[in-house]
Amino acid sequence: MSQIVLQADSRVPGQSVAKLLRSNERVPGVYYAKGQDPVHFSVPYLALRPVVHTAKAKTVKLEVDGKDMLCILKDVTFDPLTDKILHVDMLGVKPGQVIQVKIPLHVTGLAQGVREGGTLEHVLHKANVKVDPTQMPEVIEIDVTSLLRGAAIHVSDLNVPGVEFLDRPTAIVVACHAPKVVEKVEVTETKKKGKK
Repeated sequence: MSQIVLQADSRVPGQSVAKLLRSNERVPGVYYAKGQDPVHFSVPYLALRPVVHTAKAKTVKLEVDGKDMLCILKDVTFDPLTDKILHVDMLGVKPGQVIQVKIPLHVTGLAQGVREGGTLEHVLHKANVKVDPTQMPEVIEIDVTSLLRGAAIHVSDLNVPGVEFLDRPTAIVVACHAPKVVEKVEVTETKKKGKK
């Protein structure tokens, strides 16, 4: 698990202030935590890119006016025309406090079924899990090397220490399909009949 440090400044809430911040290449945001008052902040636009535009699950150490707050990205608002980040919501977390997040699933290795002519289909790209934020993996790697044609890896097959999977146990993560030989034969026969 890696952590991103985000230097932020406190701000006054309000539309006019938010608009002024955006014109100065800063993004307004709000930090929420159970039992605490919301903290309104702003960060440089470019500093947010590794937090928002990533395929990995990360925790963020948000520094506002000298105070450190551990959090995760909860929500992002984008401009519908330019796709620019307009606002972020950060959720405060604590070590030992189990949270619900989505973690990317990465496929590694070359499946035996693919070596024998099959095709690999990656069905589930992110898993809904419960995990301690300080133990949260950035990605969950799935080795498909021994996957045969006609076989699949399901959520119930995944086993990561400290991670509880919330998706249906029978949900397919990745499958190896046998080549569609029958269809190719039928197409070839149809072509032959058309030539006669």
